[in-house]
This record gives sequence, C-alpha cells and structure tokens, in this order.
Amino acid sequence: MTLPSGSGPILVIMRIAATTLLAPLSVVLLGVMAGCGGDTEPAPEMGTIRTAPPETSEPEIPQVEPVTSAECPYLSVDEASRLNGELATDVRIDDRVDPAACFFYSADGAVQLTTTVYSVESEERATELVDGSAPVGESERSHVEGGWTGGRTGGPGGALVVLARGTQVLAVQSTQEQSVKVQRVAELVAPRVAD
Repeated sequence: MTLPSGSGPILVIMRIAATTLLAPLSVVLLGVMAGCGGDTEPAPEMGTIRTAPPETSEPEIPQVEPVTSAECPYLSVDEASRLNGELATDVRIDDRVDPAACFFYSADGAVQLTTTVYSVESEERATELVDGSAPVGESERSHVEGGWTGGRTGGPGGALVVLARGTQVLAVQSTQEQSVKVQRVAELVAPRVAD
C-alpha cells in the first residue's frame, strides 16, 4: 500500500496517559487507524486499540481494518499469544493490502494486537513517519535484524513499535504495557514481510 506524500502526521493509534513518563508523546501513529493532525478527540480508554480513523478534512491515506476472518500470513495465533502474553482467540485480516494487516483478538472480543506494513514513496518519507510516531527523545530506540530501525513506547495506554527499512514501515501495536512484547513480535514479523 502506498501513502501519499503530503498526508501529514498519520497512523494515529493510541494516546499515552498524561501521568506516564511518556506524556510528551501524546499521539502515536501507525497500525489500524490513519488520520491527519489536529485530532481533538478525547484520549481513548487506556490499553485499547482504536479501529476507526478520526474525522479529517485532509486527504486520508489508505486505511486498514479487520474485514476478513482468516489466518495472518506472517504471524500465527500461537505466536501472537506467546509473544504478546495474552491468549489470542481469533484473528482477522485486511487482505486488500499486501502484506495483509493482521488483527488479533482477546477472549472478550477486543483487538489486543495489530501488525501493519506500509510501503511509502521514499526512504525519507518512511523515516518521517517513524519519527512522527516514535520521536527520538520520547521513545526507546529499536532495531531489528535486516536494517529495520525506529522506536518503541509502552505504558498504561499500550505498547507500540514503529520501524522503517528502505521504503517500508512496520508497526506493531498491543494493549499490553511492555514495549518488549511488541519488539519481539516485530523481530519475528520483520524478516517475513521484507521486500
């Protein structure tokens, strides 16, 4: 999936609670939701994954959503359960994009883990997207074998890792607090989705 160049800050996913150490990182991007700056919605519940984009007057980038009940082509339910530390009971994908975006569900029917890969027009754009969601100084730096680099955050609002490699951007989001969990998912997924 290709993202347009002037789309501004995109891929908004969750907000980190203002009381956490990550308070300056108020909007995190990537995953199941795409939108542009100026989001004035109240913060979602902590530890949840939002699956609808905010209203915006800016052109929206291609969005992914859990539209098909099917296996994730690059991450099994067992792997997701083990790495995220929570039993995944169902998986849905958006196979309108390649590779498919994957959504893993908990027993309560809520999305607990998502994986999304975006292809963008340039390495500079990929870096811009990563820096917009996991800014240096406000996130822990993250690297995955094969040249993936970016940042990760975690806390009561959930965890996110966003990595770029060339023109690809990989995002893994979890309702779990520990960023090491999304890091481990990314380490498994990245080699499987690389061009």
